[in-house]
Parts: sequence; C-alpha cells; structure tokens
Amino acid sequence: MVRGIFIDAGLVSSKAFLNLTGAAPHVYLLFLRRRRLVKLGRTGKERWVIENNGNIVFPYAEAENKFGITRPRFQRAIDQLVEKGFLDIKHAGGGLMKDTSKYSISERWQDYGTDSFIQRNRKKDVRGLGFKKKELKTGNGNITYSSNTNVT
Repeated sequence: MVRGIFIDAGLVSSKAFLNLTGAAPHVYLLFLRRRRLVKLGRTGKERWVIENNGNIVFPYAEAENKFGITRPRFQRAIDQLVEKGFLDIKHAGGGLMKDTSKYSISERWQDYGTDSFIQRNRKKDVRGLGFKKKELKTGNGNITYSSNTNVT
C-alpha cells in the first residue's frame, strides 16, 4: 500500500490555492489524505484515479475532536474549497439525522480566475432541521418565544 499525499505540482502555485485563507489549506490536505488512489490502465499508459471520489467522508465532529478545527472554521474552509474548485459536495448530510456529507476532490481549481471556471457554492440547507424559536401568543396579546426542536 502506498502511503502519502500526492499533490499536483501546479496546485501549490495556482491562483486558487494561493487565495485560500484560514484553515482551508490544512483542511484540503486532510481531504487529500482521505482519498484512495488506484492505478488503472496497462503498463506505460497507466493513470491514477480516486477510487472513492464522491464518497469521501470527513465529519465535522472529527475535524473538531481530532484536529482541533472548530465547526465554524471547518465550514468556512469547506465553503472556500468548494468556491475555489478543490471540493464538490456530492451529498449534503445532516448531523441531527446522523447523515454524513460526502465529498469529491475536484480539479475545477485549474480554471480558477478564467472564463472557463465553473463556479459552485455550498447550497443553503432549507430542510428546516435544528433548533427553532417558536412564536407563542399569550392570552394578553403579547408574543413570547421559546426554543423547541424541529426535526422533520
């Protein structure tokens, strides 16, 4: 088994990589560590492909507990990695539902800053999961708010 992180030589000097801030470069390296590379093709014409692309899992809890990256920092890093073309979110999970997000490593970064760059952003979660404030009307006409759990 080959161990290590292999990085395209042009990546480290690319405009996209040089524009990453905060924890994003570190998080990207941690994502690269999770990919499984396999060699395909016949001798002399082989190429490396990511066997688990689209199924790479990196839970927020693991980023926080194992690497000390807070959830907000991890989310900002993922947002940057998607926006600059390093990652794509194949399945947006939900922590309350015990559903883990799945990612793929992207090469869109190679076109970053050009007209051919394909812009992507994290899709806003509109499932209505999590804690919400519920508006309660009292008998005297006043409005109060209480927290309740909305799991649909």
